[in-house]
Amino acid sequence: MPEKQPPLTPSPSLQTTDFDPRLDWDQGQPLSQRFNDYYFSRANGLEESRYVFLQHNQLQQRWQALQQGETFIIAETGFGTALNFLCCWQRWIQQPPNAGRLHFISIERYPLNRQQLQQALALWPELDHLALELLSQYPDISQGSHRLHFDQGRVRLT
Repeated sequence: MPEKQPPLTPSPSLQTTDFDPRLDWDQGQPLSQRFNDYYFSRANGLEESRYVFLQHNQLQQRWQALQQGETFIIAETGFGTALNFLCCWQRWIQQPPNAGRLHFISIERYPLNRQQLQQALALWPELDHLALELLSQYPDISQGSHRLHFDQGRVRLT
C-alpha cells in the first residue's frame, strides 16, 4: 500500500498579499522595480511580440488547421501589459482562421491595474480599438481568476 502523503501547503512566497507590480516609467515604458527589467523591448515591443510570439509559434498556420467548433488555446505566464494577447487578437481578426475560437489563458503574479495598463498600451496606437475593448472589461484585479469575452465569444481571455 502506498505511503500516505502529507497535505500540500502553499509555500510562504505564495501567501503574500503584495500583488503590486511596482512600476517606474521610463519615457513611457513600464519598468519593473521588482525585477529591474522593462516589460518589452525598448526598441519596438510590438514588433518583438509579433516576431517572437506570433511568428515563432506559427500561430497563423496552426489556426488555419482548426476545424469548425474547435478552440485554439494559448497559455502563457506573465500577462504583463497584455501586448502578446492584443497582438494575438489583432492577428486573429486580420487573418481569421477558417473556423474556431481563441482562448487565451494568462497567469500574472503582479497584475497591472487598469490605469497602468492603459498607460502602457498608449504606446501602441494601432492597437487602440482592441485596447479600449480590453480596458472596458478589465476587472479591478488583486487576485483570483477572471474571464473576459470578445468578438461575440470567439475570443476569450482568462
